[in-house]
Amino acid sequence: QTQVGALSDAASVAYLRPETAQGIFLNFKNVLTTSRQKIPFGIAQIGKAFRNEITPRNFIFRSREFEQMEVEYFIPPGDEV
Repeated sequence: QTQVGALSDAASVAYLRPETAQGIFLNFKNVLTTSRQKIPFGIAQIGKAFRNEITPRNFIFRSREFEQMEVEYFIPPGDEV
């Protein structure tokens, strides 16, 4: 959860999507075979995400940059967490 815009109120709340996590799922099989890991294990990565934003008052278009970190922990199906 983050605040978007100059004012910090309920209308400025935004939720970021996990863009950085897509690479983790694409490389899952590669990581599993090359690192000799057995499930359960985790993968973490850091990456940049960009948002195009329009301010409603002045109709200003701008791009915002975020640094995001994702951690995905893989466990065998059926195991309780």
